[in-house]
Amino acid sequence: MYDACMSDLEGTPEEAAGGLLADDPDEKLAEICGVLNAYHAKLVAHVAGRLERDEWQGHRIHSPTQWVAWKTGLSPSRAKQIVQMAERRASFPAVTEAFERGELAVDQVDVVVSRAPAWADAQVVEYAATTTVHQLRCTMRDRFFTPDPDEANAESDGSEPEEAPVDRDRLSTGVTDDHRWRINGELGLDDGGIVDAALREAKDSLFERGNIDATWADALVEVARRSLDSVESPARRDRFRTWFHLDVTDGAMTNTGGWRLPDTVRDHLLCDGVVQPVWEQEGLPTSVGRTQRIVPDRTRRVIERRDRGCRVPGCTATRFVEIHHIIHWLDGGPTDTWNLVSLCPKHHRLHHQGGLGIKGDADAEDGLLFTDDRGNVIERCGRPRPPTDPPEVPAGRYLHPTGERLDMRWLGDNWIHPDELRRRREAAAPLEPKPDEIS
Repeated sequence: MYDACMSDLEGTPEEAAGGLLADDPDEKLAEICGVLNAYHAKLVAHVAGRLERDEWQGHRIHSPTQWVAWKTGLSPSRAKQIVQMAERRASFPAVTEAFERGELAVDQVDVVVSRAPAWADAQVVEYAATTTVHQLRCTMRDRFFTPDPDEANAESDGSEPEEAPVDRDRLSTGVTDDHRWRINGELGLDDGGIVDAALREAKDSLFERGNIDATWADALVEVARRSLDSVESPARRDRFRTWFHLDVTDGAMTNTGGWRLPDTVRDHLLCDGVVQPVWEQEGLPTSVGRTQRIVPDRTRRVIERRDRGCRVPGCTATRFVEIHHIIHWLDGGPTDTWNLVSLCPKHHRLHHQGGLGIKGDADAEDGLLFTDDRGNVIERCGRPRPPTDPPEVPAGRYLHPTGERLDMRWLGDNWIHPDELRRRREAAAPLEPKPDEIS
């Protein structure tokens, strides 16, 4: 098996025939990186073929990114990189060849294919191999690429010019690996100015009330509190209340997403918070059975906290989920937690259209069985097959980035389109004398 092959890698080059051959630790590290790079390139090539043949599509799949994350076990952000590289692979042949030889890391390739124009493929590949990912992100920008002059004159030639890219507002929130809530976004200058003014006013208000150490984060929380305090309808206010779950047996407090809060935060919330008990029996919340079909709000919060998003394997939807009766109410299904599951709107519709089967006990960790329209079981995630042979040695050799300080003057005249470079050379060339001017 491969375990024996891996042990061979620690021996002499002769003992490691067919595997990694280096004895020097740094050289061995470089060879391992080369193998990883080459196999990442194989993954990208395989995904590119599946995308080209539309083999990623399925009733339960939202996007190619979701499909890759589900099948490979990669994070959504890494899966998005793989899909992006697969989609632009044919436009960057030089970068792709270096990637397949193991000379470029997957993050280096991702920056190049997502930011550089396709015509600069051959020009940037050598630069990318000696530059860190951070340096690539600083230099792979539109202003460093001199475009094709023919595209600038396209309108005068009668052809339609390309539409200018539209700046879109964006905002995302989530929880970090350190159990910290994060926010990231980008707005236009007009709307951004309004947000900035509101934050400055809130920070100044906190300062006037005695919080001389108020931060911009405190100001953002203050703006959010004012917004919630302005809600007059009690029903609407309860709908958008921040709920935390306190286990009275051990004192642990978690939010709806299941993240545990520090004890100091718990103690602060219990001093000035609304406590609504959720009765449990043998560790499970007491359900309402057949007494009512509509899921009570307290039960809905328990289900959302338990499922943390759509339960369908591979689905990454975590917001705006709908609570579904596994055994339909009309078929005698109770409104009990074991019979309730969180589904995104797409999968909820798909189930009622007959394209998604759901059976089992939702309270059990592995208690649900999902099937497609043909009755095939939907696996929870992809199952990698362990290798039985040593990895192939890549054709190229990986050389790590220099790590030197990036000086923007290194770019010189930036990356110039070949047609623009030709025009500049023709303009700079000395004019040849005409025949009648030769004495």
